[in-house]
Amino acid sequence: MKYEALEKINQEMTASADAMQAADQKFLQELQKNAESIRKTAIARPVILLAGPSGSGKTTTAFLLERFLDRWGVETHTISMDNFFSTMTPQQREMAAAGKLDLESPARVDVPYLNQQLQSIIACEPTWMPRYHFPTTTRIDQDWQLTRKPGELLLLEGIHALNPDVITIPEEMTVRIYVSVRTRVTNGETVLHPSRLRLMRRMLRDKKFRQRSIAETLSMFEHVQAGEHKYIAPYKKRASFSVDTFLPYELGIYKTLLDGELEAEMRHPMLRELQQMWDAVEPLTLEHVPADSLVREFAGDSAFQY
Repeated sequence: MKYEALEKINQEMTASADAMQAADQKFLQELQKNAESIRKTAIARPVILLAGPSGSGKTTTAFLLERFLDRWGVETHTISMDNFFSTMTPQQREMAAAGKLDLESPARVDVPYLNQQLQSIIACEPTWMPRYHFPTTTRIDQDWQLTRKPGELLLLEGIHALNPDVITIPEEMTVRIYVSVRTRVTNGETVLHPSRLRLMRRMLRDKKFRQRSIAETLSMFEHVQAGEHKYIAPYKKRASFSVDTFLPYELGIYKTLLDGELEAEMRHPMLRELQQMWDAVEPLTLEHVPADSLVREFAGDSAFQY
């Protein structure tokens, strides 16, 4: 586990307008090494499985990997497991609204349908791809068509992508990647657990894209974490690569964008460590954050279409 001193982060990120770009370049260089390894085994292992907990930056990491590979002439198709969720029944919708449905469970995925479509793509057959409409919790099964050509890669991202009970493709055909925040921020006395950075990412995303308050996101996160421990963490040891998506400037960005709403919830037990260092965090703005930065997945205005 890596540690970053908050004082050092403040000094470096406020010293120059180029500091944020430099931090992103460092992240991209590490990601490029993984992309190079994937390219070397592209023929034998045409399927990339990318998993990680909520707020880990799976989607942007997937798009960045695809961009590296595409630029090298290795055409890559990225699809999200979220689009293979089963349509909810009226009863399930009522349970979800009451907080009584396990939204992190792999049972939400239509596993037979997903693997059927994956086998079709691998066989280079024209394959209809679904799209899940989250506002109505319904799946559209024939939204667009994908035809993979021989030598091209398929990148599947989702929280259950490393679970062999969900993805039944032979392991020898896959490259497996686990994505999460691994770095801990410390002020010398208090250590901020990586899950709290992911929580802030989720707060920002929920606020901007799902019209949820900070308090609502906080109330859900305990269940989200329980799902991570039960359904995601047990399979991270299957990963060929592990990616740390921490960016040193993100705490400062979240301080600016979450503003007073987060401060109003600081008495929440999950925010105890954050409260103890929050006053010392230097606020930063999105002005110098690159358009392809992972932070933009949560803050908006990303170069990628999610």
